[in-house]
Amino acid sequence: MFRLISGCVVSFALAVSTPALGQDAGTPQGPPGLRGDLLMSLGFLGGQIVSLEEAMPQAKFAWRPKKGVRSVAELYLHIAGAIYYLTGVIGREAPPDVQALMKANKWESQTTKKDEIKTILTTAFAYLRNTIVETPDADLEKQVKFMGRDMSERLLLMATQFHSAEHLGQAIAYARINGVVPPWSKAQEKD
Repeated sequence: MFRLISGCVVSFALAVSTPALGQDAGTPQGPPGLRGDLLMSLGFLGGQIVSLEEAMPQAKFAWRPKKGVRSVAELYLHIAGAIYYLTGVIGREAPPDVQALMKANKWESQTTKKDEIKTILTTAFAYLRNTIVETPDADLEKQVKFMGRDMSERLLLMATQFHSAEHLGQAIAYARINGVVPPWSKAQEKD
C-alpha cells in the first residue's frame, strides 16, 4: 500500500512540476518559481473541473443531495465565483457583469445551463491564469486583510486552488452519486 501511495505522489509531482509534462506545445511557458507552479497546477485542476462539468448530463444540473445544499449548477458557479472573490482581495477588479451578479446575490443562481456554466468556468480559470501571470513576484509577499487576518497575496493565490480542489471533490461525489464516472477515471474503471 505504501508503494502505491508513494508512486501516486511521485507521479503527480512529476506531472505538475515538469514543464514538458505539464503543458502542451501550444501553451507558452509560464513564469518561473511559485507563479509557474501555480499555473501548472491550475491547468491540471481547471482541466479536471471543466471535463467533469462537461460529463454531467444537463438534466442533473438542478440536482442537489438535499435541501439547503448547493445543486450541481450552483457548485460549479461557486467555484468560478470564488476565483473572482479571492483575486478581488488582492486588488484585482472582477468584470462589471460579475460584480453586478455578486452584488445582487444572484451569482450562483444565474443559470442552470451547462454550456453557459462551462463558459463561466473557463472564463474564470482564464481570469485566474492572467492574474497569476500579471502579478509580479515582489507582490506575492504583500500582505492583505482576509477574514480578519493578514495574509500574503501568495497565500490567496494558492487559496484559489485549495478552494477549487475542495469543490472538485464535492463535484466528483455529485457525479458518482448520479452515475457519472469522472472522465480521467474511465480507463481505470473495472466492469
